[in-house]
Amino acid sequence: MENPRIRFLEVVPIQQEGHQMYLLRDPEGISERSLAVSQDVLFVLSLMDGTRSIEALRDEYQRAFSNEIHVDQIRSIIEGMDNNLFLQNDRFRTHLLGLVESYAALTCRPSFLAGRSFPAEENDLRTALSGFLGHQDGLEVPGRINGILAPHIDYGRGQKVYSEVYRYLPHVEHDLIVLFGTCHGYTPGLWNISLKDFATPLGTVKSATGMKDLVRDHDVLGKYVFEWAHRNEHSIELQLPIIQYLIGDRDIEILPILNGSMDPFISGDRGMDDGELAELTEGLKDVLRQYGKSYLVIAAADLAHIGAQFGDQFKLDASILEQSKGSDQLILEQIGKTNAQGFFQAVKDEGDSRRICGLTPIFFQLSLLAESKAKLVGYDQWSDGASSVSFAGAVFYE
Repeated sequence: MENPRIRFLEVVPIQQEGHQMYLLRDPEGISERSLAVSQDVLFVLSLMDGTRSIEALRDEYQRAFSNEIHVDQIRSIIEGMDNNLFLQNDRFRTHLLGLVESYAALTCRPSFLAGRSFPAEENDLRTALSGFLGHQDGLEVPGRINGILAPHIDYGRGQKVYSEVYRYLPHVEHDLIVLFGTCHGYTPGLWNISLKDFATPLGTVKSATGMKDLVRDHDVLGKYVFEWAHRNEHSIELQLPIIQYLIGDRDIEILPILNGSMDPFISGDRGMDDGELAELTEGLKDVLRQYGKSYLVIAAADLAHIGAQFGDQFKLDASILEQSKGSDQLILEQIGKTNAQGFFQAVKDEGDSRRICGLTPIFFQLSLLAESKAKLVGYDQWSDGASSVSFAGAVFYE
């Protein structure tokens, strides 16, 4: 218990019985528990970087606040964090190792969202999807579709755009789908490729079996196979029931790729001429050429995240939402031109201050589809009055 070190946690401001509290959650899903703490406790946790003893934590707290805190209270806080697997210690590492080994042995990724973000029973899920999918009224297919930009927000908030963009899917001829999605947990790599099948309540979506050896043996892509990142990530999984529902019994294969952050490129620590970006894009094109099947590229990607939930100090109002919408339109203009560099630059120009969490998957989608045309088919801003998430739908075609 000496010199405790807190893990990276998601902190969400909440109101609880009229008091300002902070909900702690594990973005990696290693601990499935959540815990509400006061601002005082949150301050103590912020000091737990592995360099301070319990006594040092007490002293730091008492320097910052006028009220006293006892060593036993600090111990109690640490014990609570330990019980929730929120500390970086032997207990956590043992638990993590067991999870990693169990997941690595699976050939099929179990559904993480069933019973959480959508119904766990097939009939219930079909009923839910039928409520917003399938209409074809006034649809004009612009050409041979080879790409879809879709949200990865939950169905309830994103159904309008999901509906508008995925109604093109029944007109897609490709049996191989390359799926890019945002990795919301920490991952060191720009790409995290999965070669597992994916299960949902509607059945199993098969991995591109014939591509597995091509990916593993590729000089570049073979280094980016990292299954663990996919275990509890929602961005790609949310697309799969929609795809299954709309294509029916048709056989498809998927190549899921979760994307890490481009923050070093935004900050300028890495330049856009960095060889990794081109190597990944060209490596995937090379493997796809060898595989020989035509393919659809989907990016599961939201746009702006603003407001209290995401750490902004300003009060969200109609004018801020309108400003954010205007900034989104500048980004969408570049998507409409299938201009990967222009899209990235539009986000960089604002310092990614609005947290475009779909930055990396959209960038690589545009890089793959640079010769295609694009049609924007949907846009929406969700807001609860304090925070907002925006998202868009687009189809790419030849």
